[in-house]
Amino acid sequence: MCGLVCRNRHNSEKLEAPDMDSEIRFWLIHKDIHQLSIDESEVIINSIVLGEEFDSAVVGMKKYSLDLINKITARGITLNAFFHDVSWINELSNSLIPINNMLTIKRGERRGWNDLFYPVADNEIEDMYIKPILKNPAFLKSFTAKTDIVAFCCHKSKDELRQLGHVGALNWIEKFENIRNGTGKLLPNALSRTGYFWYEMDDATKADFVTALNPDKRLFVAKFDERTFVDQRFTRMLVKDICVSVDLLHALLNSLYGMFAIEAIGFGRGLGVLDASSTKLKNMYMINPGIISEKDAKEIIRLFSKIKKRNVMNTEDELKDSAREEFDRKVLEAIGHEDLYEPIKKSLLSMQHTRHAIG
Repeated sequence: MCGLVCRNRHNSEKLEAPDMDSEIRFWLIHKDIHQLSIDESEVIINSIVLGEEFDSAVVGMKKYSLDLINKITARGITLNAFFHDVSWINELSNSLIPINNMLTIKRGERRGWNDLFYPVADNEIEDMYIKPILKNPAFLKSFTAKTDIVAFCCHKSKDELRQLGHVGALNWIEKFENIRNGTGKLLPNALSRTGYFWYEMDDATKADFVTALNPDKRLFVAKFDERTFVDQRFTRMLVKDICVSVDLLHALLNSLYGMFAIEAIGFGRGLGVLDASSTKLKNMYMINPGIISEKDAKEIIRLFSKIKKRNVMNTEDELKDSAREEFDRKVLEAIGHEDLYEPIKKSLLSMQHTRHAIG
């Protein structure tokens, strides 16, 4: 538990700077609070009051100085992570860079009214207005991303469609003109947005890499073979104009630290899924590809290629895979921190187990 107490001061008084060496304690209860016995409740109370772990199976404590908290949060780690042992991040600090140095992070195309924008197969819409899109996170099962459905994408006015004789698209649009949404608004009003036709979906909302907004037990970033249209259920990543191997970037994003970083930017929400929105992902740090030698980069890509041949597994199963461990250890060895393999693994599993227990 952690609390801050504020008190009013006279305007003439100056606030004292906090002691950066002072410690903050983070307590994590390992039992269902609705089923605590009297003895377990006493253990929790005594532990917190006295600042000492009496039974780590009931309640555990992690403590950090304010200085270390500042250093770790500056690397995109949320306070939620401090209930676990993440002190090792400071050792890795010089090997990390903001993810937005390498990638532009955005959300996929957000529209609404699926019946309009995701037509069923038996429609008469002209092919030029039908675009493949990745829509369903459940369909994304491997490190290679592919589209799973089609979307209606028309950037022409109704008059243009009439002149072109594209009656399929025109009839499709007019089919929805008099339909009202759940609040009683006609769709042309409910779906209007500046600079677009009300029925327009922007298929320029594309990605090189993609990850689900709300991942569960699988933490990974998938790569398209070519830049591809994606739905709002995903965070999309566009590679910037940089002299870095895209395959190396993909590998590093899916390394052990990459998995941890995704887990550590968010928090658990309903049913234990992770809230890892595109806004949060923008604050994430990743392993700096610029400090990895060409020789090590080739080996990292080779080892990652073995993992890419299969579907992504739940985190716990991923970390039991021998090929995955060889890959993860190589990434850390390439930046001089293979000794951090076990601490990172332990932190990741602890955070994910807690998230699912709470959910």
